[in-house]
Amino acid sequence: MLSFAGRLQLILSVLSSMHIYWASVFILPARVILELEAKMRGFLWSQGSSTSRAKVSWKSVCLPKSEGGLGIRRIGDMNKSLMASHVWSILMHRKSLWVEWIHSHRLLNCNFWECTVPRNCCWSWRKILLLRPLLRQFFWVNIGNGTSTSAWFDKWCEVGPLSDHITMRAIHSAGFSRGSSVADIYSEGSWLWPSAWYDTFPVLINIHGIAIDNNATDTLWWKVENRCLPFSASTVWDTVRYRRMEVNWVNIVWFSQCIPRHAFVVWLVMRGKLLTQDKIVKWDLARRGNMNMMCCLLCYSNIDSHSHLFFECKYANSVWDRVKERAGMSNVRANWNDITSWLCSRSKSRTLKNVVARLLVAGAVYYIWQERNYRLFNNHARPPDILSNTILDTIRYRLMGLKLKQTEAVVQQLAEWKIDVELYDQVDG
Repeated sequence: MLSFAGRLQLILSVLSSMHIYWASVFILPARVILELEAKMRGFLWSQGSSTSRAKVSWKSVCLPKSEGGLGIRRIGDMNKSLMASHVWSILMHRKSLWVEWIHSHRLLNCNFWECTVPRNCCWSWRKILLLRPLLRQFFWVNIGNGTSTSAWFDKWCEVGPLSDHITMRAIHSAGFSRGSSVADIYSEGSWLWPSAWYDTFPVLINIHGIAIDNNATDTLWWKVENRCLPFSASTVWDTVRYRRMEVNWVNIVWFSQCIPRHAFVVWLVMRGKLLTQDKIVKWDLARRGNMNMMCCLLCYSNIDSHSHLFFECKYANSVWDRVKERAGMSNVRANWNDITSWLCSRSKSRTLKNVVARLLVAGAVYYIWQERNYRLFNNHARPPDILSNTILDTIRYRLMGLKLKQTEAVVQQLAEWKIDVELYDQVDG
């Protein structure tokens, strides 16, 4: 009996957190991740069944809302970001028994980045080492005194780890060792490596002098696009996850005053993923010859599609005409692109008038889609005036539950909705 919005909330608050402990202990097997995400996907789209076709790909669903997704975090990405905390602990020599054991029995005085993967090591340690190609590019050391930073394996200059450019034979031939620190190869404002290296390894020309401060320690940062950020699992997740361009309609779908079940349907409309008959026919070739299957069930005069349903359909247009004045959109055409453009231009406004406009558009979309489904599956029809009154009543009840400042504009707006202002005696900003 849960709506899509209700199932989404359970996924975000329950299913997305059940694996967190184990995901922070070791890398989860790929098959386990696939099965867990299949259960989450099945619960969202078909109440637990995995046989129903998903309306939106899981990769897109797991994007942040600002990028057109639903804010679910993929288990594999969260697993990697949580395990990166162990890499951070190793590099920082955090005081813990596990870190001491790793340095004494696994690394054996080697640098973490140069340690080979043993054949007989445990699953967890091998998987941590296999994360290095993904994470290494983001770990950056700001030089203080330079004594705790590996000259060859840590990333402390823009050219990257010097071991990627200079061979170990050349390092030993110059009198340095694998364990040399930055302080060992830099003194009094100049580099101590041979001058011939500039010809042999031209990349060294791009390394400029550094400011050694004997009173400061080297600090480790998470560096993304020339920005040094404090390390956290959330920062790592935001770096390694799948990304898309931000959408301009996020604030007209998701906002603090929205009705979640309405917002979810509007989100599907924004992505063009509602299962209108024109989409179903594309999947089922057997239905293409039956034009009755493609007919709009509200007006019976056009094809059942997104562009027609919101709000070019005669029935939907009649409903929209009855509610748009309350949204201050009397001059906006009954065209989805025009309506969304009008809302997007005001999406950052926090005035009650613009909040009401977003609520009314979402309510109209939700109830028109509901009416279409009632006629398709239940053979039940409601006239436009009944549906428009239902929309207005729903928005009125939502406004009664909001905490608002008693400004003159708010009082006037509430009076138009016949809401007693005395209900807002105790309010927050």
